[in-house]
Amino acid sequence: MAFKLTSGLLGVSLALIASAGAVAPAKADARFLDRFSGGWGGSGTVQRDVDPKPRQVTCSLEGERGNANSITLSGTCRALVVFSRSIGAELTYDPSSQRYRGVYTGSSKGPAQLSGRQRGDRLVLDITYPQEIFGDRKAVMTIASRGKEGFSMIVTDKVDGKDQQTSNFSFQSR
Repeated sequence: MAFKLTSGLLGVSLALIASAGAVAPAKADARFLDRFSGGWGGSGTVQRDVDPKPRQVTCSLEGERGNANSITLSGTCRALVVFSRSIGAELTYDPSSQRYRGVYTGSSKGPAQLSGRQRGDRLVLDITYPQEIFGDRKAVMTIASRGKEGFSMIVTDKVDGKDQQTSNFSFQSR
């Protein structure tokens, strides 16, 4: 009788352990995503592959939560009267892979694919451009929260074999 009880408890314990390890969060970190909602103004630099040095830009963005697992950031950056470009990111959290996936707009080569994870107060996302930029189709975007006060959006590319920030924006709540 004790053997049956022990083996039954062992089976239940193993089932609980196995199921606990297989459960993925069903939703994105809502408090984290909520930080990006609303109107944002900012500035920064953009290094275009045709320019010898980065350009100073001013930007405005709107952040909007689509549902429990998504956020859209969309806006425009301007460099004096020289150029104006739409920028943004549409991101959706996939509970099964525990990754964010989406699209980045702002590249001169067209929309790029995003995929990555939340790491504390930041999203670290791999970018895959539709065409080569700086001799490669890959880069990394980091979107870091500064609480309700602001956030940064930084793109790092390989330029001449070295990591270089090719976009660096700081945004404050409007």
